[in-house]
Amino acid sequence: SCPTDSAERVVRRFEAPGVSNYTALLLSPDGGMLYLGARELLLTLNTSNFQPSSPFRRLLWSADEEKKRQCVFKGKDPQRDCHNYIKLLLQLNSTHLYTCGTCAFSPACAYINVQHFSLERDASGKVILEDGKGRCPFDPEYRSTAVMVDGELYAGTVSNFQGNEPTISRSHESRIALKTENSLNWLQDPAFVGSAYLRESLPAGNPEGDDDKVYFFFSETGKEFDYFENTIVSRIARVCKGDQGGERVLQRRWTTFLKAQLLCSHPEDGFPFNVLQDIFVLTPGELRWRETLFYGVFTSQWNKGGLGSSAVCAFPMRSVQRAFAGLYKEVNRETQQWYTDTGPVPEPRPGMCITSHTRHLKINSSLQMPDRVLNFIKDHFLMDSPVRSQPLLLQSHRRYQQIGVHRAQGLHSTYDVLFLGTDDGQLHKAVRVNHGVHIIEEIHLFPAGQPPTLLTPACPLLQGLVYAATYTAVAQVPFANCSLYRSCGECVLARDPFCAWSRGACRRVTPHPPAHPQLWAQDIEDADTERLCQRTNASQPRPRILLPPASGTPCQQIQLRPNEVRSLPCRLLSNLASRRWLHDGAPVNTSYLVLPDGALILVGSPERAGTYECWSLEEGFRKLMASYCMSVQEPAHGPPDSGRKVAAGHDTLETVSTSRSTSAVGSAAARLDGKTYWTEFLVMCVLFAAAVLVLALFVLHRHRDSMKTLLEPGDPSRHQKPPRKPVESLPLNGSSLPSTAPEHKGYQALQDNYIVSTPVHEPPGPARTFSESEKRPLHVRDSFVEVSPACQRPRVRLGSEIQDSVV
Repeated sequence: SCPTDSAERVVRRFEAPGVSNYTALLLSPDGGMLYLGARELLLTLNTSNFQPSSPFRRLLWSADEEKKRQCVFKGKDPQRDCHNYIKLLLQLNSTHLYTCGTCAFSPACAYINVQHFSLERDASGKVILEDGKGRCPFDPEYRSTAVMVDGELYAGTVSNFQGNEPTISRSHESRIALKTENSLNWLQDPAFVGSAYLRESLPAGNPEGDDDKVYFFFSETGKEFDYFENTIVSRIARVCKGDQGGERVLQRRWTTFLKAQLLCSHPEDGFPFNVLQDIFVLTPGELRWRETLFYGVFTSQWNKGGLGSSAVCAFPMRSVQRAFAGLYKEVNRETQQWYTDTGPVPEPRPGMCITSHTRHLKINSSLQMPDRVLNFIKDHFLMDSPVRSQPLLLQSHRRYQQIGVHRAQGLHSTYDVLFLGTDDGQLHKAVRVNHGVHIIEEIHLFPAGQPPTLLTPACPLLQGLVYAATYTAVAQVPFANCSLYRSCGECVLARDPFCAWSRGACRRVTPHPPAHPQLWAQDIEDADTERLCQRTNASQPRPRILLPPASGTPCQQIQLRPNEVRSLPCRLLSNLASRRWLHDGAPVNTSYLVLPDGALILVGSPERAGTYECWSLEEGFRKLMASYCMSVQEPAHGPPDSGRKVAAGHDTLETVSTSRSTSAVGSAAARLDGKTYWTEFLVMCVLFAAAVLVLALFVLHRHRDSMKTLLEPGDPSRHQKPPRKPVESLPLNGSSLPSTAPEHKGYQALQDNYIVSTPVHEPPGPARTFSESEKRPLHVRDSFVEVSPACQRPRVRLGSEIQDSVV
């Protein structure tokens, strides 16, 4: 693992002041020039002089003011949306580039003269612009793809302002423009990630006589999974280069459009990684197109294995051909339900290109295809069988977003080297070996939070380089730095196809076989260091001290005061290696504390003195990474804390103060200098008592009214809870409530089962007694309300008794 700005793994970065949003990257055919598309700007620079202060040529291409005003008028953000973002940058021919930009939500395309690096103009001096609809997205955030084939542009993007009309189109001045049919829902809100052109007509004169094809890769909503809502599915789609549309059916529409599912699932439980993030098409050569591999980076819309989980899958060409030659799925236009069509298939096979078989049927063009074939393809554009693969690499805590692949020649075989960009600005270099992927190294390209948005491996002038772009910078990294490995064991364990051990150093492997292969040591499959490195005694290499070494001493001297806590760092170069700490030659026991980063925590005490060594262990190979000689000072006589006032910043190691580490030695260190904690105990007791007192005062203040009521002397009956009163907004007679009623001291409550009555201003005298009939519970139906003209208060008749009350 090489951190940012590491001297062991040089990463060159290019940054131009005032330039941001690198959205397009193109390398010239010879690899000598790099073209960059940014916001309202295009740049070109020499790859041999790649650094922040490198000279570069600048081409300004901004949206005009009228388009910007229309963009703001349509409700877009003037600072973010209403600019020209270069989304497309392709090589048209040896003299011109073809570029497209969003132009403030009014996409346009132009031609760039490579020699002068300027926009091509007509005879009147006006820039030649073409309509970018269907070629470039309106929104700079929308993902699109395009490939140039013999001067024709094949693009996957959206064709309207709202972004809800996705299309795969072909545009050329001299040929019929074709696109997908939106009314048939051939695409369901896709997110395009890549495209590729394969010359499947080669070799010339082959018996199949097939046509060249263009492949598109994207993720979209899978409507065939109707039992899930908004299930995302990864797709591979293809069209034929010679497609000219239909004569009567599918006019100016693709007649060869087919798509299939790319399924990357876990081998144990079948958990799908269903969201395609990036694709790389690795083709050994034009004539070997059957050996093509489609490498993809996938994530999942579900959160199994963590939010950052991702997988790398590879799909061979034969699996893709098998899926496109299988059964079709059919959609019912009325119910929108999908099912496998097992019925007869028209002849010639729908979706196929013009081949020797169709020519034998007197069909030499898609314009001559029978209507029954074209009507069939309108509802049978989805294949039934997915293209399946199992992950070569699974990451549960890293989210891959970009992938680039290079086929490298090793000493004994060829290997696919993968370059994977993560969402936290790192680059993983890995090699495919033994049905899996081995991560060789991890390089920090950009600061955290700046993921690479573009990744392109290239081999200009026989020197492999990787280019990665982010929001404000572009990085250049060599394929390998073999001098990073200082011993035979490290060189072999790296399993880097670009590096091999020879004549006392790890050297770069040449593309051609070496003159004396027996003098070179490389083992990508097994990394057998014992067999390859024993003749050079590389199993015990010289120590590689990465920390500042002490002059003239075999180990770094450390002197601790009693009860002082120190951290001894130990950095490993390989994330696959394990760490082992030794104290005077014996492994440390569980009484020592080792931090997650491998640092050993020590507390100054006599039993901890001695020599500490940190060893790196990997595949039987041992390497000394750090060595420390620790001693403990005698306790100073005098005040207990006088020795602690000495500054701790003179040593080269970091001082750690944690309660967890100090508890590892128990009370032995505390007894060393006679320190007690009686003062701290008293302080804690006082603070606890004060907290309890404050809590008690708060409770008393909160319930002060209740306490006053309980402490007042008087009739206990006055403290009884009064009966509940029904809440009425108006009296029963409909008049307003009396403003004051001093003569009323009782209230009549009406309930369904019981009537509770309080006498109203009774005269002094003996208490009145009630008969048994008056005491029995009355039903509400036995009660009547009357209003007297003389007294507007309602009167309630309880049986034969009428009383005044306020309801």
